[in-house]
Amino acid sequence: MPNHASGKRSRVPWNTNAREWRYVTVPVYMAYCAVAAALRPWNGIERKFIATLVFGGDYYQPIYSQAAQVFAREIWRSSDWETYIFEWSNKPFRDQSLAEKNGRGIFLSPPGYRLTDDERLFSDVVIEIEPRSPEHAKAALRRAGLPVDEKLVELLISEPWPRLHSAFQDRRGPLQALERLRRETARLKEVELANQPVVHDGPTLEDMHGLGPAVEWGHNLAKDLADYKSGLIGWNDVDAGVLLSGPPGIGKTLFASALANSCKVPIVYGSVSKWQEAGALDAHLKAMRASFKQARDKAPSVLFIDEFDAVGKRTTSDRNAGYQNGVVAGLLEQLDGFERLEGVVVVAACNHPRLVDAALLRAGRLDRHLELTLPDGPSRRGILKFHSGIELSAADAEVFEFSTEGFSGADIERLVRDARRRARRQAAYFSAIHIIDQLPALEKLPEDYLRVIAVHEAGHALVGIEIGHEISGITVSKWRVSGDRRVLGTVETAVPEVQARTKTTYLDTIAIFLAGIAAEMEVFGSFADGASGSSEADLNRATDLATMVEGATGMGHTLAVEVPGPEEFARMRLYNPELREQVHVLLENELARTRSIIQRQRPALDALVDRLMANPTMTGQEVVQVLQSNRRSVVSLAKPQLRTGT
Repeated sequence: MPNHASGKRSRVPWNTNAREWRYVTVPVYMAYCAVAAALRPWNGIERKFIATLVFGGDYYQPIYSQAAQVFAREIWRSSDWETYIFEWSNKPFRDQSLAEKNGRGIFLSPPGYRLTDDERLFSDVVIEIEPRSPEHAKAALRRAGLPVDEKLVELLISEPWPRLHSAFQDRRGPLQALERLRRETARLKEVELANQPVVHDGPTLEDMHGLGPAVEWGHNLAKDLADYKSGLIGWNDVDAGVLLSGPPGIGKTLFASALANSCKVPIVYGSVSKWQEAGALDAHLKAMRASFKQARDKAPSVLFIDEFDAVGKRTTSDRNAGYQNGVVAGLLEQLDGFERLEGVVVVAACNHPRLVDAALLRAGRLDRHLELTLPDGPSRRGILKFHSGIELSAADAEVFEFSTEGFSGADIERLVRDARRRARRQAAYFSAIHIIDQLPALEKLPEDYLRVIAVHEAGHALVGIEIGHEISGITVSKWRVSGDRRVLGTVETAVPEVQARTKTTYLDTIAIFLAGIAAEMEVFGSFADGASGSSEADLNRATDLATMVEGATGMGHTLAVEVPGPEEFARMRLYNPELREQVHVLLENELARTRSIIQRQRPALDALVDRLMANPTMTGQEVVQVLQSNRRSVVSLAKPQLRTGT
């Protein structure tokens, strides 16, 4: 055991005032604290011993060798050229011989080196050195005359020894060295963040439902960006500008986020209204340029600009025209000015695309326009699953699709949020029950009411097929939303994309519009008010189409034409009694033709109605099979009888 009484000096490291300590740097002093604490029992003047210091992972030979040398000079009074510090290696014979001759020595055992039994026997003491601690850092700061700040302590503890050794040099003061270390550390963090791969949390294009054309465009963009980043194509080959339009809540912002995630690039959010909030025109343009610059700095990236229709047009002549013109000109400069937007995909979103200046939509700018519509039933189920993680059963899915007709993605997200809250209030496991409970209240339709709807839709399908149209399917609802007036049945018709639209084409379309009320009149003697009243009702659409034939296309009693919008058809009939009478006659003729078709094919109509009462959803193929199995072979009355009189 060591003799603690003989020649021992009671001393702690930070009380030393010797001359040679002027050249001990902050990191060396931190290491010295660890060495002195480990060898405190052997801290005696001229006391002979050989110690081995074993290090774990926190080791740097130049620092600890210098720290041990300082300790050795204190107790062994050695001169500057003498050394008693060695490092164990695979060939320690010379160092062992020198230490044995002097009877003094401190051996450093680096991480990973395994001491042999002989080396342990050779050492008077083998001590494991603890990693540097906050106390060591605080002591070093106090000795250097620096504030003992927690951030500085954390910096000295976290930085690798080599960086500390490089920063704290004898020729620099400790404050200067610390500032250089902090600046360089901040710079390296910025570089590291810039080089890190973008981590994308949130939806991808695979999670976007009901946005078909936009999703397809997004997948193509992702492939183009991958090829661009690989150097296979130039930026001119990338479709880098698109305008998204659609009703509020349809998912334009969510789509932009999913696009960036699928393309594996960062996204920068901009908003025309936020730019405007900056103030006068100069501040507005400055905010706009800042968004574009941020996107350029992160390129390749996606720049999403919301409320794009708020930019306005340069055709206005009011008192704000100068401001508006300046904004549009500034935006044009950012899109394709002298400093090209290479690497930035601009995705603009708006509710009213007609309000966007045409110059912003020309080739090379936002030259692609994607119109987003409200999601259909299957798409709404997909949106529900994305937000809730719940897959509905067939029965629940039918109720959900009907109840959420006309819902946007934002509406469904709100519904899921309300359902989760309800589950929390009940302290229950979140399930489909809570989602169904949040749906608008439904009323099950009586069988006689349901039969009226089935007759109406069967009439549309029967006349459509007799005229030569292709039917894709029929759907009849068994429920209705309480207090809501909505369509309870639909017939999907596949219309050829390219066809010559003659008067016969229009008359056939009018006949199909009237087929529902014609079927009701044949079966029940009258028709219900659901066929009229709203702009999308059958009789309203047939009336407007007849008005267009008689008064706007030259296909009626006169070749003189007008070019009105659909909203002006009612005014034309109101102020032109002769036109109103011509429209009435045309509708009467087509209703008579339609009723004749249904009368002759009544067995087929009844069979289709019975099938719909049993199965409210039918495919186009099933509809054709039922009608063909019950169809009478008669002379076709489906062709319209065109009037030739005055």
